[in-house]
Amino acid sequence: MNVALPTVAALTPEEFEIRIIDENVEQIDFDTPCDIAGITGFMTQFFRAEKLAEELSRRGTLVVCGGPCVSLCPERWRPFADVLIIGEAERIWPQFLNDLLHNRYKNEYRETERFDLAESPIPDYGDFSKSARKKYMMGLVQASRGCPYKCEFCSVGAYVGRKMRYKPVDKVVREVEELKKIGINLVIIADDNLSADRTKAKAIMTGLRDWNRRQRSPTMFITQLSIDVAKDDEFLEIAAEAGMTAVQIGIESPCIESLKETGKYQNIASDLIQDIRKFQEYGITVISTCIVGFDHDGLSIFKDQLDFHMRSAVPNVQIYPLQAMDATALKRRIVRENRYLDWEKQCRSNPEHLYNNLSTFTMIPKQMSLEQLRAGTYWLLWKLYDHAGFLLRLKGFFANYESSAKRQRLNIPR
Repeated sequence: MNVALPTVAALTPEEFEIRIIDENVEQIDFDTPCDIAGITGFMTQFFRAEKLAEELSRRGTLVVCGGPCVSLCPERWRPFADVLIIGEAERIWPQFLNDLLHNRYKNEYRETERFDLAESPIPDYGDFSKSARKKYMMGLVQASRGCPYKCEFCSVGAYVGRKMRYKPVDKVVREVEELKKIGINLVIIADDNLSADRTKAKAIMTGLRDWNRRQRSPTMFITQLSIDVAKDDEFLEIAAEAGMTAVQIGIESPCIESLKETGKYQNIASDLIQDIRKFQEYGITVISTCIVGFDHDGLSIFKDQLDFHMRSAVPNVQIYPLQAMDATALKRRIVRENRYLDWEKQCRSNPEHLYNNLSTFTMIPKQMSLEQLRAGTYWLLWKLYDHAGFLLRLKGFFANYESSAKRQRLNIPR
């Protein structure tokens, strides 16, 4: 369940009538009267957002666009948006609405300071239709913003900064409670690096653990964090007992030179397979996100990735070709080296082209062709999700957990 739009709804004064439509679960009815339409989405949804904006504009609706993709590259969105919300919305969305009511709104609102998350409102899910709410299997809660690391391919720092900001523990718990009220018992803590400030992360997990123990049916949690937390047994124990069943970790590559190239030094500090095993011993499965196509990657990288994940017993692996995304240090470097391929131009030159990570590339690799990168990625995905290989990794995860001495002392929710 989307958390951005319910947060914006909670920032909106009562005199506005709101309807949230998530096209993942329901269709938009363009004939519904609407004065303002706020549009957000992932970059892969850019062209759909453009079509929505054009259709709504034809009907006299004021189109406002915001979110990370808008903030990182507003020039892509200006041609079809009447108003751009650039940066975090908590302060500038109310400013826009106040200006609108006084008939003096601007075509751009830009946040220039980092927002105190203690002031962020509890998301308002009442503006989803009842039928839409019933279709969600999981919900999102954002406990923090920011990431202190400087991975070359990542745009998180450009959008929300490198200094970590956390919500108060009681506010995080209240957001989980709101999701539970509408029947959601699987919550993704949608942070870029929850564990970056270990003390605050432990306080949040302790609060969720204590809350979960009071529930008749517990909530399960998934989050994203850094591999270096594997050294912190206290955090892993609290997380497991809070109901954390999986963590997404940017493993990126088994190639040390590729990790150095992209600035992923936290992954070089120790043995990645042993660190993954540590999570498994606490009953927490790792969802590995990996990248192929670094400058130091030759054609052997696809087999190396497969071998690494078979050894590490990670069932769920997400493989992405390296992309030079907007506002990243990688894009700036690739543009300087004359290797950049603009995804928007590629898609506009071929209306039948569907933009996604396996069909649209934004940079020319050094040690392979684009076709070899595409074919190698397909091959790796097929091998990883071959039934026998997937089940072998899943069996390995359970074996690591069930043979763990830590299992006996853990009080994990049923």
